[in-house]
Amino acid sequence: MKLNHLLNDQNSGDPPHDPEKQDIVRVEKKVAELIELIEQADVDGHHSRHFQKQIADAFQRSAATQKKFAPFKELDQDNNLSREELLEGLEKLLAENQFDSRINTPKHSWLVQKGVMFILAILLIIVGFAMIIMPAPPSFELFTVYYFNINDGVTIMDLVSLLIIFGGVLLFVVNFNKR
Repeated sequence: MKLNHLLNDQNSGDPPHDPEKQDIVRVEKKVAELIELIEQADVDGHHSRHFQKQIADAFQRSAATQKKFAPFKELDQDNNLSREELLEGLEKLLAENQFDSRINTPKHSWLVQKGVMFILAILLIIVGFAMIIMPAPPSFELFTVYYFNINDGVTIMDLVSLLIIFGGVLLFVVNFNKR
């Protein structure tokens, strides 16, 4: 009730000219719509907890973003600085705060990347072992590095296969060592 009263009071006047207040008004409108929709829907406990978690996560991401941008806003509001001092302050802030345009994107892409890297690592290991185990034509076995006997030894192809296996194992380890 109080939310509807606040929304009606803000809608009666002119829209605020402050972009931050405009965002708050838009969020309040959407929250009111969401509350109305939730009151009309029949949602079970499992789905309601899932939706609550999503909403809480969105607010946490928003707060984290605001926290990251706060030093830049403070620098922008300091009117006593010359252009050179502003530039030095901005350079210092950019060096201290590492972020990019993906600051608000969901973090689901890393899961897909890890899955693809896992499959690629397993394929490299399998192909490397297959190259060692399966017989190769004599034209493929270019040069024998070490002879075990007159008919068998370690060839260049075996060494390349070992490098492929090592690459697959390295990719596997690096993939799961991060995060």
